[in-house]
Amino acid sequence: MKIALVTAYFYPISSGGTEKYVLNLAKSLIKQNHEVHVITTGKKNRVDFYRNIVVYYVNEELSNHPDILSCKSASDNLDDFKKTLKENVYDLIHFHTLTPTFNIFHISAAKENGTIIYFTAHVPGITCVHGDLMLFGKHACDGLIQKHRCTSCYISKKGLSIPISNLIAKSVNVLKYPNSLTNVVERKVELLFELNKLCDKIFLFTNWQKATFIQNGFDSNKLFITNQLLDKEIEPKIPAKNTVTNIGFVGRICHEKGLHILIKAFKSTKRKDLQLHIAGIINDEAYFNKLKAITKTDLNIHWQFNLSEFQIESFYKMIDVLIIPSITYETGPFVLYEAFERNIPVVANKLGDMEIWKKKGFDLKLYNNFSMFKQIINEF
Repeated sequence: MKIALVTAYFYPISSGGTEKYVLNLAKSLIKQNHEVHVITTGKKNRVDFYRNIVVYYVNEELSNHPDILSCKSASDNLDDFKKTLKENVYDLIHFHTLTPTFNIFHISAAKENGTIIYFTAHVPGITCVHGDLMLFGKHACDGLIQKHRCTSCYISKKGLSIPISNLIAKSVNVLKYPNSLTNVVERKVELLFELNKLCDKIFLFTNWQKATFIQNGFDSNKLFITNQLLDKEIEPKIPAKNTVTNIGFVGRICHEKGLHILIKAFKSTKRKDLQLHIAGIINDEAYFNKLKAITKTDLNIHWQFNLSEFQIESFYKMIDVLIIPSITYETGPFVLYEAFERNIPVVANKLGDMEIWKKKGFDLKLYNNFSMFKQIINEF
């Protein structure tokens, strides 16, 4: 088969869990004698190679036009995307991101040719108008779309308090004005209906994702639980008995990843014998700047950014424990598997499917409040 993997994020421009999965999937499919291309963002109409994989580039959506951001219209790269499809005539197109750059219009365009369409949900916010499955940006949401609650939560993104957001949402839903707020939840429901209709298969990584998709109207027969490691199996190893000196965080630097919680807990222990090493990809500049400012005098907190595959391997060899402090549900995360593969102990917030890994026997400590988190660090 001739297969296209479509993603807004790919090497060497960015590196994260989605990028790793797409790369590994491409390599796996090529081994099965499929012809595989990646379609991603970069210099317009450029064709290149990454690890001997053909990569087509279209422009990234940077206009911030409200109609594009709300998926009422397609990004300006749609014609170039269609041109790439016409030139190649793929049998299967597998989408890995749903963003303004590649949105429902791109999936619809791909389906027009009778192509098989797959979609993999790499992030928790696919069904969320807030974008991150964080209820009012405070804590993990149950994911069920509800008109008033979701409208209010969406309004709170402007920095308004929950009571004020609730009041405005009630007024909006009664007055049916303004349209930009009145229809935001209905538009999300419409998009999910289209996604369900257009896709032949939808791949998820966790049980909580599947439950969320089903409760929001997806056809359960189209939903398939897969593994971020693809066909690779990992088994629990005998826990290493190393003394903990170097604590690690690997991931995107944004609020929902909970790095602020880790830094707060680490600083509050006043443990000068411990070192905190952060290997990050900056997703939220303002959030990062705030964290950098509060750690500028902490000589035992070390920052590194955009590490290569070789550098991240060296990073894992340096740390004694990996912390995953995410404050919303994770679809993995990929770093969890990487730690388990290397027999690195993990400490994580008790959300989503994390407890399943602990029950399987992996070296994983879970916490469900700040005091418990701080206590775990203090016991190192």
